Amino acid sequence: MKITLCAEDIVKRCLWDTFTYYIIGSEKEAEKLLKENKEFEISERDAIVIGLLKVMETDNLIHRFNDYLIHFLTVRSLKEKDNFLIKKKSVETAIDKFIDKFPPYWEPNIVYKQSLKDVVEYTEDLKNKISKLEIIKMSVQNVSYEFYNTSAVKKLLNFNNY
Repeated sequence: MKITLCAEDIVKRCLWDTFTYYIIGSEKEAEKLLKENKEFEISERDAIVIGLLKVMETDNLIHRFNDYLIHFLTVRSLKEKDNFLIKKKSVETAIDKFIDKFPPYWEPNIVYKQSLKDVVEYTEDLKNKISKLEIIKMSVQNVSYEFYNTSAVKKLLNFNNY
């Protein structure tokens, strides 16, 4: 299979951080590639590694973020009795990591510029709401951890207004 695309296509599909880490390996090379934005060919193996074959381009970045966070919560939650818990720090890190998918040196078009602004506001608002959730403290082998209830975090996501 022959896959050709521009670097900006990878950013628009929210895969830039993964592409930079696994395929390019250097932030400087990645920046150069994105600024040139020339069409190039990517191997099928590399496309599978970064998840390119299972995503579609959309400018609804809030929806993309919600999908990303739901997947993260589903994969990383721990079952404790009747509840699923997620580490407090890992949720905060995951939210911040989503914004890394859009490098500061990317020059988005007007539609993506507004969508990016909206998703940044949405994530900041979500972080404020999450910080007000009840913290569940647990000790494992004399180390104390802080958790959130996974379902409480999921309830804060807004799927309707965007």
